[in-house]
Amino acid sequence: MMTKTISRYFITVVFISLALCALLSTVIIYSNNVKTKENEMQHVLKLIEYSLDYSQDINKQINKLNPLVYNDDSRITIIDEQGNILGDSYNDKLENHQNRKEFKEALQNEFGFSQRLSETTRKNTLYVAYYHNHHIIRISVPYDALTEYFHSMIPTLSISIIISLIIAYFLSRKLAYRISKPILEIGEGIDNMKENFRFELKEYEYDEFNIIVDTIHNLSHKLRKSMKEVGYEREKMNEILKQMSEGFILLDDKNRVISINQKAIELLGDIQIHDDLIKNLSFPTLIETLKLKASEQYIELKVNHCIYACYVSRMTLGTTLFFVDITASKKSEKMRSEFFSNVSHELKTPMTSIKGYSELLAQGFITDEKQKDVIIEKIDNEVDHMAGLINDILMLSRLENKESQVEMMTLKMKEMVMEVLESHETETIKNNIDIHTDFKEVEFVGDHSQIYTLLNNLIGNAIKYNKQDGEIWIDIVLENEVMKIKVKDTGIGIPKKDQTRIFERFYRVDKGRSRQLGGTGLGLAIVKHIVNLYKGTIHLESELDKGTTITIVLPINE
Repeated sequence: MMTKTISRYFITVVFISLALCALLSTVIIYSNNVKTKENEMQHVLKLIEYSLDYSQDINKQINKLNPLVYNDDSRITIIDEQGNILGDSYNDKLENHQNRKEFKEALQNEFGFSQRLSETTRKNTLYVAYYHNHHIIRISVPYDALTEYFHSMIPTLSISIIISLIIAYFLSRKLAYRISKPILEIGEGIDNMKENFRFELKEYEYDEFNIIVDTIHNLSHKLRKSMKEVGYEREKMNEILKQMSEGFILLDDKNRVISINQKAIELLGDIQIHDDLIKNLSFPTLIETLKLKASEQYIELKVNHCIYACYVSRMTLGTTLFFVDITASKKSEKMRSEFFSNVSHELKTPMTSIKGYSELLAQGFITDEKQKDVIIEKIDNEVDHMAGLINDILMLSRLENKESQVEMMTLKMKEMVMEVLESHETETIKNNIDIHTDFKEVEFVGDHSQIYTLLNNLIGNAIKYNKQDGEIWIDIVLENEVMKIKVKDTGIGIPKKDQTRIFERFYRVDKGRSRQLGGTGLGLAIVKHIVNLYKGTIHLESELDKGTTITIVLPINE
């Protein structure tokens, strides 16, 4: 109960407070007692020093003085400046005291103090040293003021704590009752609440309880308002179910329809509220699923040339059936399957060549060194082709999944075009291709790697599929807050029937020539994905044996 909890808490706080006060008092008094003791011992040391005659037997003198200091357990030690023991009332065979704390402090400050467990007597001992006339006089007495003081304080502390706890107990009981009484009254008032969430509660002398009462009144008002809103939400939910493009059915524990929307009726037939769904179904798979009574199930149904995923879930309220059109997803899955099939095929061809060439070399069929060099060069070319294919596949995957790390920066397009042309300089010179780049410098905000790849694939294709002594025109301009990239060539061109498919992955117009030139079939697919990423457009114009023009329009980013 709350009363007991408050009492325990109150008593615990009082007990902890008393304990902390007792501990703090003990520490303070202990510190004061030690300080007083040290001051007394300073005066005693001065008297001892005054009484000593260093020309006489030191041990005899301190043995006579020792009983007069405090008690039989006290001890006087005379030490020279190097820490050697000149005399000791307890033992005359002691080690050098040069490293003792009180010795060092005395040399520096005239007096030195230390409290520790004595290595000789094995007792907690207070040491005070006095430096005078090139000698250090040290007196030590067994001292444990904390234990002595604590033992003397136990009766007083015990009585104080018991009395305080008794007073705290009765005060806490009274306080707990005064606190809990209004809460109990408020609870009774809430229990007697009417059906329309109205009740009567009195006003209390404490504002905190009145705040609770006012809050409950506000909640009551909100509950009445919420009931109205629930009715409205129910009507709205029914309207949403009607407008949903997904089918939805709610069944009770006997598979009778509680709620069904129009889409589900279109899929399953004329089914009404309170109908037994199993008796009205014409899908054996769905009937078997409902009979299994599993908590969650998933099946696929084919309805009117479309594929629907049906999610069946068991809840305390009943059973829900949710129908989602996954026709597009299935088509996408088929495309992925074709993609992996194409990848396998594209990788298989160079791997077969590499394997064949390597077997010829391994089995020693090729003895001519020039032929060996030719074969090694072919293997190297096939490896480069595979590496390029894998890199293109990885880039395409990152673009599709938007996993590329994009670093937007201001790019100088003409400078980047020149960088691309420089990488293709060997092919350009070999085929004597004339390239025109008469456009002005244009700046564009984008990712360097992506824009470079776009330009490299466009210009690379224009060079690869161009004719001997051909030409290429590259033009980049800014118009109406967009950047237009235009690459035109005098190459072999693309037939009409292939123009709609060249941006597909692994689609090649001339497969033999494409492989011969090192193409992977992914270049224009990558270009298309980059353009889509920048929300741009791409346009193709081509005529067989006359050339191809590709125009890309990208919105300017700030």
